[in-house]
Order: sequence, then structure tokens, then C-alpha cells
Amino acid sequence: MSDVPSELVHEILRRLPAESLLRFRAVCKGWRRLIDSPSFIRTHAANQTSSTTLLIRNIIGTRFCSLTLDSLNFEDADQTIDLTPVKALYRTGVPRAPALPVASCNGLILNSHYDIDKTWVIWNPLTRQFHELPEFEGHSRLIGSGLGYDSASDDYKVVRLDDLWGCRKTVRRTSIYGLKSDSWRIIENYPCDCIWPNQIVGVFLNGALHWLSRDSVIVLVLETGRYHKLPLPEPTGIAELFETHLDVLGGCLAVSYYYMITRLDGWVMKDYGVGDSWTKLFSFGELANIGAMGRLRPVAYFKNKGHVFLQHDDDFFWLDIANDSAKKVIIHGLPHNFTCQIVPGSLFRLDESCAAAVKITAGTKRKRKMSTKKNKADARVEHSVRITDVWSRSDSTPETSWSGNDDYYGDD
Repeated sequence: MSDVPSELVHEILRRLPAESLLRFRAVCKGWRRLIDSPSFIRTHAANQTSSTTLLIRNIIGTRFCSLTLDSLNFEDADQTIDLTPVKALYRTGVPRAPALPVASCNGLILNSHYDIDKTWVIWNPLTRQFHELPEFEGHSRLIGSGLGYDSASDDYKVVRLDDLWGCRKTVRRTSIYGLKSDSWRIIENYPCDCIWPNQIVGVFLNGALHWLSRDSVIVLVLETGRYHKLPLPEPTGIAELFETHLDVLGGCLAVSYYYMITRLDGWVMKDYGVGDSWTKLFSFGELANIGAMGRLRPVAYFKNKGHVFLQHDDDFFWLDIANDSAKKVIIHGLPHNFTCQIVPGSLFRLDESCAAAVKITAGTKRKRKMSTKKNKADARVEHSVRITDVWSRSDSTPETSWSGNDDYYGDD
């Protein structure tokens, strides 16, 4: 390895998944110093925007596992894939991880519940480390929250949007927590537009958090602490719009329009911040073997392949926009009523990057009994997969109805 230029080693390592890099820290002291360096961790995080690591949570938040969507071969009807168990977070006073998707950024998750007064936690599922946020003072009604990264200050930030109680008029307060300072500060009030009640979790993209309101996207830039708005795409057709969701898919701001039980339209903002760049990516109509569209949710979008991956109840659908086809993906053995979210592995070490002390998950303290049990708990488990065709360009069955926009998928 001494003959390999250090620049080449750096370039190769930054492209590897974080799970592998944690093991490679043991190769030599040089690799350990490189992988643990803040500059490498920042570079690696920036390279994970196209991650295909899917985190899966059971209905009560006691079991987690992860899989890599790249490991699926969509040309093979019957196959097996590896699922990696992820240890859940347990600590007195800390709520169980809520149903996915949750506020997340660069592989870190904001673990919080919004109807109970418990400690908020930033959690790294890969390293099993977490950091408790200081208590939030005051009586209020939570309207929105989010987790993001401010590159200007190299700091992770948590945001709360609250309506304060006990005031003659409504006070819409924005509070930001900085991981480096381990403290909350109050900035300008959030806009009067109501946050969409079914989605109070902000999504992070391009240094800003985004919340869905009734007629626009509310944007908070973490570096400046200032708000602005982005327009939503115009719904199409005459069907009644039933529900709207905001996501980040394939590095793009994305909106899902649900039309009662008949159709799901997926839109992406091709050029961030440009309202006219909203492009309809796909339209998924009612299928006889699916039922209501409200239970169908886009999970991932791969621009370089023109693919969209969606969850429907306990199964998945894979849309190939380029080839105008769809397939149903059944992964046997997943927990019933699971929720899922793309969460890349993170090298960010909370114990070395926070001003305050960090508590490590309870199980790691008993190292004498851990070696055998840990190996068993971390062992990957094979699950069988069944993939069937739902619709293709050559299929003209009336009950199938979906279309994709193959004019938009890039090389990213």
C-alpha cells in the first residue's frame, strides 16, 4: 500500500460506505487518522447524496434493520438479499424512535416525539452514539421541526417552530439549537402560513430546511436564519387533490400529489430555487392489485438510472421511467406495518464533535459480555425476494395505469 499515492487512497476511501470505513480504521494508523479526520468526514458526507441505504423500523420502534437497494437485481424474479440489524436506541426519558420518515441529515436522525414532553436526541444509527439536547424552556405548541447542516459554521442544527401559549396574540417562534454550542437561541418568527398539519418535519436540502404549507414551501436558510418561500407545482387534471407530501428525492426537492384513491403524481424541482423548473416525474394511477394511492409513498429516486422506488404497505414498487415499466418487490420477513427511509451511513462521531458529554447506548458498557452477543446481533440475515412485473410498455391491460417522464433523468 505504500506505493499507492495518498491522494488515490483518499479518493477511493471517500467513495466507500461508512459501514466499511469503520472496519477499515483497523487497517493501519494512517487510515485511522484519515477516516477520523473532520475534513474526511465532511467530504464523505457530501458524497452520500446518492446513497441507497434504506433504514427500516418496525411498528413500535423496537427493531431496525438496513438494506442496500443496489443489492436488488430487478431482472431476477427470485433472489436473496442481506439485511443488517441496527440496534435501537434505549434510554430512560428518551422516546423510542418515531415512525419513519423523520428529520435527518447526513446519516444523523433527530429522535423526538411531538405529543409528549421528553428529551430530544440526535442519533447516529451506524455508530450507535447519541447526544441529548438540553431541555426546551417554555410552554408552547410544536408546529414544525427539523435537522440540518450549516456548512458555513460546520455545525449541525436542530430547529423548532412553536406557537407560544399565554400571549394575547399568537407568537410564532423559531428556535435553533447548535451542536457545537450545545444551546438554543431564538431567531425571527416563522411566516404566518400554516405548516401542513400532516407533515411538521422539515426536509433538509442545500443548507436549508423546508416545510410544506398550504400553497407554498417555507424555506429556512440555516446560515442566515432567514425565511423565504418557494412555489409549489400546479396540480394537473380535474380530480380533487386529497393530500400533499414534501420530500427530498435524488438530491431534488420533491412533491407528491395524492388525488383521492385514483392517482399519485410525483414532481421534482429540477433546478433548486427555480419555481418554473418543477417537472412531473411520474403519474401512478389506480391499479386493481394496489388499492388506495394514499398508502403509496416515494422512498428513493435514482436520476442516473431513471428509477423511482416506492413503498406500499408491506411491499415496494420499482418504477423504470426510462423503459416505461413497473415491478412489484416483495421482501419476505420484514416486520408488519414497517416504515422506512433512505439514511446513509455516517462517520460523524458525536462523542468527539459535541461540546457536551455524550451518552453511549446502554448495551455498550458491558464489554465483557458483549463480544459473542454483538457478533450475533450484527450478523447480516438473508431474506428472500420476489419481483413480479406489474406493467410494461408492451402491456395494454386497462387496469394498469402509470406513466413516467423519461425526458428528465440525469447523469448525477
